[in-house]
Amino acid sequence: MDIRQLECFVAVAEELHFRRAGERLGLSQPALSERVSALEHELGARLLFRTTRQVSLTQAGSEFLQDAKRILTDIERSVSNVVHTAESDLHHVRVSGVDEAMSILLPKALLAFRQTDPAAHVQILETSSSGQHSKELIAHRTDVAFVRTAQEDEFITSELLHRQPIVVVLASTNPLSSSASLSASDIANQPIIGYPKHARPILHEALWSAFRKIDAQPNIVCEVIDKSTLLQFVAHGIGIAIAPEWVKNIAPPGVSLVPFEPCENLIDLYVAYRKLGNSETVKRFIDTVRTTTI
Repeated sequence: MDIRQLECFVAVAEELHFRRAGERLGLSQPALSERVSALEHELGARLLFRTTRQVSLTQAGSEFLQDAKRILTDIERSVSNVVHTAESDLHHVRVSGVDEAMSILLPKALLAFRQTDPAAHVQILETSSSGQHSKELIAHRTDVAFVRTAQEDEFITSELLHRQPIVVVLASTNPLSSSASLSASDIANQPIIGYPKHARPILHEALWSAFRKIDAQPNIVCEVIDKSTLLQFVAHGIGIAIAPEWVKNIAPPGVSLVPFEPCENLIDLYVAYRKLGNSETVKRFIDTVRTTTI
């Protein structure tokens, strides 16, 4: 059974005349009759009574007519929705990413993007796990993702936007806050606010690897995910922490940032996107991101 067979049956059932139904559909009477007969054969039921002078519906045909019209209406509506969605997607950008990008880079990029695409709609997607961003791109649930590690496979590519150092975050009242830099040895006896490995794997590993090098373990007093929460904990003297340098932009009063040694401790930020199928609006947004500095 196909859509054209349903259209043929509905036309004949409404016109009750093969010639007029054929003219309505742009089909010859033999072609129209063949399609209706094929539908009846597939259904295993006669839908029409035919004589040389008259066409009428059987009881089965009368009932099937309502279903056929509903099916065709639903298909037409679905096609219309797809077209509307596709046209809307041309001016729609969905963005997800790590907290730095959402808090610092994205506001600047959006301001610049609105200058070139004032009618574009940008949807910000909250994705708690950084590992989910590439999956969201592949599944077409997001168009642009800001991530910490390079993404490169048959579907996705990424570009490095910038690198930044890791810093030690301390309360300004902590004697170590005046240091030029701090290493794992310097903070070995300090209470430390850490990160869950599953949520912040890069920072978690940076801290633990630094302590492994001095054959020690950090004194973790609690673990948090959100940087704002971490900064508040530090400001209240609960402990110290390591964080990307960008947190200086959201640090509350009473918090100091000191470079964390060794200096090769760096945090990357990449913009990732699908290799194919991006609208011109998405491409322009990516171009804007490339020229946006933090």
